[in-house]
Amino acid sequence: MSNPFYTKYYNQLKGYKIVNFEMIEDDDALSPFPSFKLTHPTKEDIQIDVSQDEEGNGGGFLFISTERGQSIG
Repeated sequence: MSNPFYTKYYNQLKGYKIVNFEMIEDDDALSPFPSFKLTHPTKEDIQIDVSQDEEGNGGGFLFISTERGQSIG
């Protein structure tokens, strides 16, 4: 069973399109943050920064795979 908080939180991303990527250096972080700019046809643009935890203690990692589970990259 999924956590209702995360379901609601991540469902906000539906319909957005990634239009840019960059690594953001932060002197206080343990590692750089992958950062994505997203656009939506009817909503304000947003930015996603991938962190290793909810406190922003350093950059994180996304596992990217096909729907069949094959790793990409």
